[in-house]
Amino acid sequence: MRTRRTRNVITAVLAVGLMAVASPALADTQSPTSGEPTPLTSSSLKAKAAAEPLGLRNLKSQKYLQPSGGSTSVGANLVQQPLSSGAWQSWWLVADGSFTTFWNDNSGLNAGINGASTSAGAVAIQASPSGDLNQDWTLNWRNDSVFELKNRKSGLCLGISGASTANGAVAAQFGCDGSTNQGWSLITR
Repeated sequence: MRTRRTRNVITAVLAVGLMAVASPALADTQSPTSGEPTPLTSSSLKAKAAAEPLGLRNLKSQKYLQPSGGSTSVGANLVQQPLSSGAWQSWWLVADGSFTTFWNDNSGLNAGINGASTSAGAVAIQASPSGDLNQDWTLNWRNDSVFELKNRKSGLCLGISGASTANGAVAAQFGCDGSTNQGWSLITR
């Protein structure tokens, strides 16, 4: 499974490299003009997602999804923390048909739901890549740069427990309600 995902990432990186040679303007469309990270738009996602890992920022808290404490352990909770330069806040987007798997750059593990639960409130964790449907997500775009993450298995959306803005607050799945707590942006790091 990991070999297939690695091969998909390498293929995508090569394709983006060829696109960048053919169209240099495309390669520079999302370059930040200040120190503030820039969210990707839905139209620029394919080129950037294939070329580099991205940060996943919560709309309400403006904090980034990562394994708790930067853990590389299977089962570590996914939490929100302020922006850091650590690879634990970097996620590769791996296409799985019309779904997306988020593969952590530091741990090599996927974002999923604990116990593959379909219950509201179930905590998001990092899990060994297994092809289980709870590790697949749909990006439902709200506008050009904000989307909700809907879990393939449960049909529930990723948010932060209690709609908290605190450092270390745990990510979990809930009924999709359009709240800012369930809004996410992909950020070039």
